[in-house]
Amino acid sequence: MSTFHVAFLPLPAIGHINVTLPVVAELVRRGHRVTYATNSRMAPLVTAVGATPMPYESPLASRKLLHQIDAEYMAHEPVRSIDEAIATVPQYEAGFGDDVPDVLLYDVSTFAAGRVLARKWKRPAIEMFATIASNEHYSLTQQIGAMYAGEIDGTHPAIIDFFVKMGVLLREHGLGDVTLEEFTAPADDANLVFLPRRFQPAHETFDDRFAFVGVGVGDRPAQQWAPPAPERPVALVSMGSFHYDNLEGLLRTCLDAFAGTRWHVVVAVGDEVDRAALGEVPENVELMRWVPQLAVLERADVFISHVGMNSVMEALYFGTPVVALPHMPEQRITAARLAELGLGVDLSGQQVTAERLRAVVDALVADDTVRGNLDALRDDLRAIDGPALAADYIEARARR
Repeated sequence: MSTFHVAFLPLPAIGHINVTLPVVAELVRRGHRVTYATNSRMAPLVTAVGATPMPYESPLASRKLLHQIDAEYMAHEPVRSIDEAIATVPQYEAGFGDDVPDVLLYDVSTFAAGRVLARKWKRPAIEMFATIASNEHYSLTQQIGAMYAGEIDGTHPAIIDFFVKMGVLLREHGLGDVTLEEFTAPADDANLVFLPRRFQPAHETFDDRFAFVGVGVGDRPAQQWAPPAPERPVALVSMGSFHYDNLEGLLRTCLDAFAGTRWHVVVAVGDEVDRAALGEVPENVELMRWVPQLAVLERADVFISHVGMNSVMEALYFGTPVVALPHMPEQRITAARLAELGLGVDLSGQQVTAERLRAVVDALVADDTVRGNLDALRDDLRAIDGPALAADYIEARARR
């Protein structure tokens, strides 16, 4: 069997990285050499699965999110992806030097850098979708844009800036003959989607360019957790790895919803939450800087979440219903999909009080229809050997 040098270039954020780690482990097990571009914070995760980290700094991953994501913020999101490429392509090139990979994988957040490098190096590439995928018939970008209809149009300065910077990026790297239409295509010729096909909206329009490989949970370090007594229900509360303003207020609502009840509540507070601002913590609440999410989800009766897609897929892998409190527009689409498929409750845009949250949780965990839907999708996910399927797909692409 031929062995290959495989490069991974995802955004260095936990939700973008976790989905890839079981695939990396499988590639290494098969004898391939994997170089993984990431920052110093995520490098230990990469090393643990046998890949070689290539350090770089990502402006996009280090930004702080606003409490309210408005049209003006979203208008600049495409420009941020080009700014990311302008800043990171030289870092990638310096890091790889003459050791050019046989195939490279990038994700939707690093698409501009990935597509530039694939063309410069004349290497096959694979786009990774750790979220809902796009093709010529279904566009996540257009779905998000529809949320701001009438607030953003083609004359917005940020949209113009995007196309100007895109042209500069291509010319600076000798790709002036690449059209903007080609370069901004909704997907590549080969794509890995870390979802079960049925979760993808308009899934019947996605052809064999897209491999739906589900989620592989793999073996993560530090997944130890001491659960409560079996008769006590468990709620996991996590709003993701990005911090944003007023997160303390939302977490306080969650604490109040379960205070003095038989529920055991595990709350992820991260590095930046002001614990003093949370006030008194009820005795049945376990605050954790970093939650061993897989271990808790395996036992959890409900997951109250920002619904980042990696977290959603992990919850569904264990058959855990989800209460969605999305922050980003993309997460609102995920929340709507969860509700549409009867896998959870979408609280997007609603006034969420402690009483309202508790009532939603009680109804959700008692819903037999939701339980049946969760069991069916859990079985679908566990029937797929996602890492093996993804590794097969990468090997086939590398041979080209």
